[in-house]
Amino acid sequence: MVLPLIFKLTFINFATLTSANTLYEIRDLEVLEREKNFDEFIQHVNDIRPSERDSHWKEMYQNVSMGLIDKKVKVRDYTNESFEKIEKMAQSSALYKDEFFQAKRAIYAKKYFINCFKNSQTPSEKSLCENKLTSFWNISNKDPDLGLELANILETNSSSMKNWSLYEKAVKDENAQIYCQKPNVQQAIFEKIKSSAFSENFSGNYKQLVDIIVPNWCFNNLVNPLKESILSTESNGIDKELAINILDAKEKLSQQEEELYSFLYLIDGPVVGKRMNIAWKKVEGLSESQRKRDELIKQIKSVPILPDRIFNTPDLPRNKAIINLFAKNFPEFLKFYGESCLKYLHFSGQDSINVSSRSHCEEFLKTAKAQNSNQVIPWISDSISRQYSAIKR
Repeated sequence: MVLPLIFKLTFINFATLTSANTLYEIRDLEVLEREKNFDEFIQHVNDIRPSERDSHWKEMYQNVSMGLIDKKVKVRDYTNESFEKIEKMAQSSALYKDEFFQAKRAIYAKKYFINCFKNSQTPSEKSLCENKLTSFWNISNKDPDLGLELANILETNSSSMKNWSLYEKAVKDENAQIYCQKPNVQQAIFEKIKSSAFSENFSGNYKQLVDIIVPNWCFNNLVNPLKESILSTESNGIDKELAINILDAKEKLSQQEEELYSFLYLIDGPVVGKRMNIAWKKVEGLSESQRKRDELIKQIKSVPILPDRIFNTPDLPRNKAIINLFAKNFPEFLKFYGESCLKYLHFSGQDSINVSSRSHCEEFLKTAKAQNSNQVIPWISDSISRQYSAIKR
């Protein structure tokens, strides 16, 4: 008998629907596990009633889930569909606390995110990768190393996403002393302190702020990098001010260091405010002690390259005021700086001299010479002025 066409279609659709709704039993899953049919196993793993999900079912689920991830990695299947499938598995009670599965999941996820960012063509696509990474981290086991690797993926791809949560676990981990020796971790801590210090809710108590963000056993690794940032020609006035405030609040500065760092903060272009006022008063106090001035000059000479930004624009009102402060209370420094600049210009920068650039020296000596001619507070001696004129002929 030939069936009507409409009946044939109905029969076929019914058969398909029946197949899709077929519930697998435990023996069906056992076959799929043996055959390494991972996708079909995962599709039907929850066909088993909750009351029958015993240790045998759980063990099969764990084995298959890890086999599935290994397969995805082997064939480099980093599609959104595969990622979502693994993430859905990760929320299962059978796998959520399984360390072996979570380790495999992390391996896959790192490769997926690298691929995700690589293939992002628009800001919205990049944002989607960032959101997925955040979601992944939130339901992960918060392994410190994993957090640092995810942070590195974001930074490598120039992500602007705030990623402190990826560093925080390492910073507060029992092995923080090891993690906190890493430059990227130190930079993340500094950026977190900076953003918190500029928050409208900040009380001004730097010690309290730092103690909340980073434990002492980690902070001790930051002391030298913070001091180096004050000496650096790369850091700006805000970074220098913050570093001094942090070290001062944590009582990590000797009196000599306070004098030197306050001085360096001034010559690199300070931010007008409380810290600049403190540094200003310290320089004013130098006029009363030749011994302190001699000690400070000795320290200044030991700095490899002076962060001397104010001398590039000595005519700016703020910079001129600071240089006049030195001329009145610490002339030994301007004498040293002027003589160093003469050597730098004469030897074309080849000598071991700690001024930062030719242009800074040119601008300072030119302005200082004019300052002498105007019969105001002299910045340099007539001898230095004449030698500069000779060099410029």
